[in-house]
Amino acid sequence: MTDASIARKLDASSNGEDIMRQLMRRAEPLDPRRHGDLRVAAGRDYSFVRGLHTVPLSAVEFMPSARHYPIIFAGDVELQPVALMGLRPDQNLFVDEDGDWKEGCYIPAILRRAPFVLMQESKDGKAGVNLCLDVESPLVSKQTGAALFKDGRPTPLVAKMATFAASFSKEQARTRLFVNACRQQDLLVERQMEITLASGQKIVFSGFRVLDEERLRKLSDADAVEWFRRGWTALAFAHFLSLGNMGRLHHRANRVTGGD
Repeated sequence: MTDASIARKLDASSNGEDIMRQLMRRAEPLDPRRHGDLRVAAGRDYSFVRGLHTVPLSAVEFMPSARHYPIIFAGDVELQPVALMGLRPDQNLFVDEDGDWKEGCYIPAILRRAPFVLMQESKDGKAGVNLCLDVESPLVSKQTGAALFKDGRPTPLVAKMATFAASFSKEQARTRLFVNACRQQDLLVERQMEITLASGQKIVFSGFRVLDEERLRKLSDADAVEWFRRGWTALAFAHFLSLGNMGRLHHRANRVTGGD
């Protein structure tokens, strides 16, 4: 047992880089000549994010995520909403030893999209978008899983993931609009939390932001109507509701780790 306090700051420079390193190691545009013999795991093994304690969310995910995770805003230069998955660095409390996600809990889209991603490309003066594959992902192999190509042509899996990735990118744009609106109205405030585990160990969270409910209430009538019509008011309420999950996360941390 220890009384030591662990200071942890959630910021874009460290947290964002850690997330991308785990979710996208080496992305390459899908090409049957290079990737014709590759396969993607048919089942979902989330062992590759067992050490990911925050996961980026898009606006459309606020409602399902709010039932299970605290939703906070992390980053200095570019704020983004994230689901908090654990109270310790490199610990995701929703992935078990077998790589299974906690039954009944929402799985963020960015994890379900892996190992695919849409990336912009400029060729011959024209901008385009390519579906890319993380060739170093543990979900990719030559031995097992669903084939990406058959007789040199993309399989239905590729078409399905291309649609999913395109929808994900669209929701990311919508999310940026929401975050920018929050910043323009000066609604995001910095917070700090201190949590004491059963062992007596204290964990201090700082460097994250939440919406200020009082400031939200003071929006002008015109702004309040716009927020309602754009669906941003609903996102704010989901965010407020989600913060109640911090106590559940605390309980889960004590149960899984014994508070050590």
